[in-house]
Amino acid sequence: MVKTKDELIETLGLHLEGEHNLPPLAARIYAILVMTNEDGLTFEDCLEKRGASKSSTSTSLNLLLNMGIVTYFTKPGDRRRYFTLAKKKTFFLTKLQENLKRLENEKNIIISVMDYHEKNSPKKFEEGKARTSIYLDYINKNETLLKESIKKLEIILD
Repeated sequence: MVKTKDELIETLGLHLEGEHNLPPLAARIYAILVMTNEDGLTFEDCLEKRGASKSSTSTSLNLLLNMGIVTYFTKPGDRRRYFTLAKKKTFFLTKLQENLKRLENEKNIIISVMDYHEKNSPKKFEEGKARTSIYLDYINKNETLLKESIKKLEIILD
């Protein structure tokens, strides 16, 4: 089933909202920027396409700008800003980097807990060793995959 542009914007917006913790309006504005055929959209375009208040639209655009996943440009003789997806810091790259950081933090915590148990509670250490080993293997494989994917994206974004 082929979805319409509006259905895709809503589907993508819901995904960004639910999975990546973007506020609803910011998620929809980002989705609109993904789906537009224009070089960029003005504030007024974003306002018109979402029907939200000026302050809510401004807050959402500022959030996306501060996240670095949206940028803007101006045109000669035109004072308006045109918002577009960032080229150097894409949403995909940002999410992969966040996932890698989260995974590395979790790995460090697990290793610290295991080191503690090994020194202070050998019985607990032995009981959890097999489970932890399997999980750390999973983390290590995902860490490698994330690093490879980040490197590939950084190469094509340069």
